[in-house]
Amino acid sequence: MLSRWRVPAKVNWTLEVLGRRSDGFHELRSWFLAVDAGDRLELDEGAAGLELCGPEAAGVPVGEDNLVLRAEAAWRAAGGRTPAVRWRLEKRLPPGSGLGAGSADAAAALLALEERAERPIGLAACRRLAAALGSDPPFFLGDAGAELRGGRGEIPLRGGEPPADLHLVLAWPGFPVPTGAVFAALAAPPLAEAPPEPPAGGMPVRPGRNDLAEAARRAFPALAAFAARLAEHGRFHLSGSGGAHFAAASDPAQA
Repeated sequence: MLSRWRVPAKVNWTLEVLGRRSDGFHELRSWFLAVDAGDRLELDEGAAGLELCGPEAAGVPVGEDNLVLRAEAAWRAAGGRTPAVRWRLEKRLPPGSGLGAGSADAAAALLALEERAERPIGLAACRRLAAALGSDPPFFLGDAGAELRGGRGEIPLRGGEPPADLHLVLAWPGFPVPTGAVFAALAAPPLAEAPPEPPAGGMPVRPGRNDLAEAARRAFPALAAFAARLAEHGRFHLSGSGGAHFAAASDPAQA
């Protein structure tokens, strides 16, 4: 039986870096906003494997390093059982864009496996697997339109409502921006104590600061040039560590 999944993406409406932790990761606080502009994933019974297609498939690993196959391997290792399955992933969003496309693919794979499992592992176990796969996959296991998240991005802090009548314009520079290189350029101070409590209130009406933006543009001068060109057309914001940018508008004509 063929299953089809529309995979969402996300933008980081705000992103604060609170400091570098003793384990080498950075403590973040970020409002995630789900975006209906992601990949497409199909699952069918058959010989195990993964087929890649779509305009952004080039450069995406098709072997065991692919996040869909990593999610399946982790799910089976955790006790999930279903007959051999074959995946078809249509890549519509580029890797290294800061839109969480690969993370969303992994989360969709876990949900798809649970849906057809002979022996499911349960949502709580899937959340643990998602957090082990990366910082962003746990967000995509839920159905929140917007959520404040902490830790590396894997910890939900508070839900929120997206602004009404919100329309987004997404822009990508045409090259990936590796997350590790951006954090290496950040030089964040050590986190000396437990993170402070987040301020009260819901999701901000307007996009806020992204503490990774300056480091990303310093590490990738071409990204800085791209941001300068975008600024001629409106107020664009970097999502995550980049390189995608987004602009928010209140009506389609403005977008």
